[in-house]
Amino acid sequence: MLFQKITFWIIFINMKFLITESQLKYIRERQFNLGVKKKHDYLNKLCNSSKNPESPACQLLDLRPNLTDELKMILNDSISVLHSFFGWKNVGILPRIIKLSLETPEKTVYTLKTIADFILDKDFNDDVTKIQLRAIKDMVTIPDDLDDIIRNARTKEYTKYENYFIDTPQFDKKRTGLSLSYKCGDKIDLNFLQIIYQFKDLDKDEFENLLTEIKFCIKNSLRQKNPVKADVVSQTPLYVEENGEKVEVFPSGSNFEIKKMDTNIDSYLSEFFSVFKQTDNKQYKETHMDVYNKVIQSIYNWIVVAGKSYLERIKMNISGMIYDGQTIIPMEYIELYWSNVGQRSCDEKRLSIRFRIKPEFRGKTIVGYLYVKNSDVLNKIDVQVSPKDVSYRIC
Repeated sequence: MLFQKITFWIIFINMKFLITESQLKYIRERQFNLGVKKKHDYLNKLCNSSKNPESPACQLLDLRPNLTDELKMILNDSISVLHSFFGWKNVGILPRIIKLSLETPEKTVYTLKTIADFILDKDFNDDVTKIQLRAIKDMVTIPDDLDDIIRNARTKEYTKYENYFIDTPQFDKKRTGLSLSYKCGDKIDLNFLQIIYQFKDLDKDEFENLLTEIKFCIKNSLRQKNPVKADVVSQTPLYVEENGEKVEVFPSGSNFEIKKMDTNIDSYLSEFFSVFKQTDNKQYKETHMDVYNKVIQSIYNWIVVAGKSYLERIKMNISGMIYDGQTIIPMEYIELYWSNVGQRSCDEKRLSIRFRIKPEFRGKTIVGYLYVKNSDVLNKIDVQVSPKDVSYRIC
């Protein structure tokens, strides 16, 4: 195997050494380990105790060197909380939680953080989900409803974060969503799984003809004049203070999407045609997945061009993204793009719109704003964008 292109220099006592990217990653991981030495590096402990390089803990450990320093610390703190609450066994609740978090690698850290936050959150001490977690935390056998319990914990903690903004004079709830309708003509009564079934066993021409019909239906949705995706809308103007005076940054009526995630995340804004997320449809994966992936890929190839103006109109109707820590990033720094990557990478494709900080701001400082509850004056802050070169998440 050839070495990767050498692009980094290490200077040590007036001497220069060439190193590879993989070596640089190793050095950074060592630096992180030294940084957490005073704390316990529970992730290493969990991986070593499993004695299985394919265990969830070891897979998570393999992912860690690719994270920013900030995300590494968040991960370490989250694992510390989960380890303290659940303890550690090579089988059982905690390995299952880590495995679930790894299903969507770009969300792994914040999935674990949200669960840890829920466990620490005293407001939920008498909540039925917290009581369920206490009852099962020492089990070796995984209960059938664990996935639902974890999902409920995440939803409740996430909803609490959204309510932080909604329960104020500055914001009001605005639950909106994006949808692409595949139903029109003689297919008005069919769900997407039934339509996928129609594609099975078609020859090439028949496949393309049916696909053209679906595209025609979707095109009607793409013509929507004012598509809106937002969680909250501002009820008052939002300001910053400059030279003792209030200067308006966001006017009243500005839409914001809330994402309890790091500002450097590349994640989903909206997903479409996700039929296998529904429990009742999972039984059809084995028989329908190949044709489903083929249909999604074909729609993706078409919509990347046909849906450009649709993305532009969505962006025009969002003023900013609210990330973790009440941090608001204006949409001028954010791009939206079409993707066909599913939660399990390209094995199960999914048509979606994703968001991320624009690549031209990599390694630079951008302007963000910190919201303080019940105040219409925002704190202007510098937000450092990761220098990491991240490709579009597409198949």
